Amino acid sequence: MATEPGLDKFPSRERQSELALAARVSAIVLVGGDAATTQGQSPLDLCLRSLLSEPWIDELIVVDCGSSHHVGASLRSLSADRRDVRVMEAGRSESPAAAINRGAAQAAGRWLLFVDPHVVLKRGAVERLTAAAGSVRGPWIVGGRLTDLSGRDRSETFDRPLSIWSAFFLTLGPRRSRRHEAVSAVSHSMMLVSRQDFEELGGFDPKFAGDFADVDLCARLASRGGKILFEPEAKAVRVKCRPARGAKQAHDLARFALKNAHTPLQKIVVFLAAPALAALLVLKDWIIGSPRG
Repeated sequence: MATEPGLDKFPSRERQSELALAARVSAIVLVGGDAATTQGQSPLDLCLRSLLSEPWIDELIVVDCGSSHHVGASLRSLSADRRDVRVMEAGRSESPAAAINRGAAQAAGRWLLFVDPHVVLKRGAVERLTAAAGSVRGPWIVGGRLTDLSGRDRSETFDRPLSIWSAFFLTLGPRRSRRHEAVSAVSHSMMLVSRQDFEELGGFDPKFAGDFADVDLCARLASRGGKILFEPEAKAVRVKCRPARGAKQAHDLARFALKNAHTPLQKIVVFLAAPALAALLVLKDWIIGSPRG
């Protein structure tokens, strides 16, 4: 039966409730085997508390990818106490990218916020991310500013054009921007993206072993005319560094370079350069003693 004209001006009470309860931002956190098992002010506990205190976040999805028994029990208890928290289990054999995609597929929010479990958001960070996105037409991704516990800038952005040659520059670490600007890539340690854009892109590439699935997502969005922004006023603190993962990083960098190789010659260069990328990453971790970011 056709709806009579003008009835939409007076939606039913059920429709009004549905619109009022529609989630704005769904935050997605991937918890792995390295999650802290201590009670109280652990990095994961601080991360989740900061997300739940953000007014713009209406839903928190935690994807448990092989955490300890204690952490898993704590997450299930949190989910039982709060209607806005959902805990999902992902297989240990799944890549982090595939596990995050699993969580995103269950999100109800208009926007998806990906946050590393060792990152603690400062009050108002999500509102500033969404405000930055509101100034952009078309597909977009927005990242925020990360600092360490000493206040030093640890923002993970990349401003060079993304290509097969970017893999070599990525081994040196991200460039850290201090002003609002368009960049080539931001990290999913703190990344906001429209759910519609994320779904149209097919999510993160599940074949990435651990790192640089975020760079690949940014590259694919940019190829469709999208914008990647860095918003320095959206702030968060990384309370724990990620461990060095030279072998996985080398695998992901080689995959990223191969996906951006468009000629047979470029593919040969990637094949020959893969061992050099692995050596650079191992040497960097040994000398500097800190991973990407």
